[in-house]
Amino acid sequence: MARVVLVLPPLVETNFGQIYPSTAVLAAYLGPKGFSAIQVDLNAAFFDHVIGNDELASSSTGVYSRSRPETVAAARWTRRRLEDRSLSPSEIMAAERKDPLRNVMRLLVQPYSVDPDASVLDGSSGDPRLDASYDRFFAVRLDQVTGGPPDATLFGLSVPMGPQLLPALRLASTLRTMSDWPRSRVVLGGPAVSLLDESNLTRLLRSNAAVDAVVRFDGEAPLLALAEQLTAGVWEPERVPGTSALQKGIPCHTEAVSGPHLMSLPTPIYSDAFVEAAPQARLGVIQARGCYWGKCDYCDFVEVYKGSPPYRARPPELVVDDIRKLAAQTGIRRYRVITESVPPAFARRFSELLCADRLDVRWSSFIMVDRRFDRDLLKLMASSGCDLLVVGLESMVTRALKLVHKSADREQNVRFLNDAREVGIHLYVNLIPDLPSTTRDEALAGLRDLEQVADCMGEVNVIPFEPTRSSRVGRAPELFGLVSGETAEGHAHAQLALNTLPAVDPAMTPAERAEVFRAYRDFAARVNARHADPIDESSPKHMELVDGPDGSGLFNFATLELLRLRDAADS
Repeated sequence: MARVVLVLPPLVETNFGQIYPSTAVLAAYLGPKGFSAIQVDLNAAFFDHVIGNDELASSSTGVYSRSRPETVAAARWTRRRLEDRSLSPSEIMAAERKDPLRNVMRLLVQPYSVDPDASVLDGSSGDPRLDASYDRFFAVRLDQVTGGPPDATLFGLSVPMGPQLLPALRLASTLRTMSDWPRSRVVLGGPAVSLLDESNLTRLLRSNAAVDAVVRFDGEAPLLALAEQLTAGVWEPERVPGTSALQKGIPCHTEAVSGPHLMSLPTPIYSDAFVEAAPQARLGVIQARGCYWGKCDYCDFVEVYKGSPPYRARPPELVVDDIRKLAAQTGIRRYRVITESVPPAFARRFSELLCADRLDVRWSSFIMVDRRFDRDLLKLMASSGCDLLVVGLESMVTRALKLVHKSADREQNVRFLNDAREVGIHLYVNLIPDLPSTTRDEALAGLRDLEQVADCMGEVNVIPFEPTRSSRVGRAPELFGLVSGETAEGHAHAQLALNTLPAVDPAMTPAERAEVFRAYRDFAARVNARHADPIDESSPKHMELVDGPDGSGLFNFATLELLRLRDAADS
């Protein structure tokens, strides 16, 4: 029987101190089929690498091409605090989202995070020092990854996020250098590679001989078929639906078939090591693949399960049973319901079951504003343990919301926010001020509306709009007022430049867009500061002196501001 090793490569920047569910779901599926999979999560280990003395010494001098004054400041500050023992690595990992230490963490990893463009498909960041850092990290962890004696081994590398693609390719190369593992195979899968078109997949395979196949869309059945092939001593990925591979140098992209019925999926298997390393994590339980609404024209998450129905759901009874089993096995009482947007009917029955069973758990999920989420339903959800909802509010401009086929309008947004506040659910609100065709005046009018309901929001995240090639906006940008051209904002949010459509929205000039984003980000900063634990933002312990292209400055990790210092000669 071939061994299966499921690996989550770094870098999921928002998942430090948490447990990503992809390998747990795959391991649970493979187990009853006879393959007891080993799970390896390298995300937290990579952060240990980043805050090691050698790496901090390098980062504090700005050696990496993606270093910036604020990332240099974070490295210097962290190195000094670790050396004098006024800070420990565990304190950084345990930092809450609005804690200055969380800002430090994100700055420390930024030089290592590569939004994959076409050059990354060749297995390199374009920065030899960064590539070497990744290679050093993987070389000392080969025993952890391989996990056993040389034998037929299928390495499944899960790549849900764009910045994981580069480290996944570097890891594959490291695995292939092992001369005593001639029968091993390396397979990539996950949403980030599922969104690549066939030309990009072909380039990836031709440039990375260590990658034997790419699994696209639902990964369970293809991964099982490849493990069975390896067990039988054959390797013919071109016969497996939903895969891409080279057959005698010729690219073969097989069409995907429908993925598993979600009712057939067993409870995820979270390894004891994962739970011990992250006792405060929220464990993920699957509710759906796809979106019950499925109409938002800018969304491409519904594209990562081609071959399957656009929406598949797991009934609330099974999700509650998953939580019941996991709570008994792990002792963890915090859960994340995995879905693009939790449906109202599911939320009602799920909450009723949790209340009836008195499971005493806390749960969170993604949600969209839907008129069926009225105050009574939100109150029921809160009573069942719902303590956090991430809501894609996006905008208060009804015309723009209707253009991209969002479910709600301005009035529904206001009603939802007030109802959630009344029942005590903490809301993490995502805003996109420049939805297609939004004008400056509309955006600023929408901001005035948001100011009126600011006390309903626990935290606000402001995101630039980015059209993706795999969305309906990307396939017909002219219908949404977009024209070809590079945006000034860049592609920092989506983190998959290969799938970003270069386009400009002429509804706002660059100056107007900059004005709008300054106003929205100021609003977000005020909201986030109001609900955060009080800190002395002027305290020197949150600051570090840095040198930038425009002179010296103090970087404040609490406010994320760089304060310029006048040269003594100008004083």
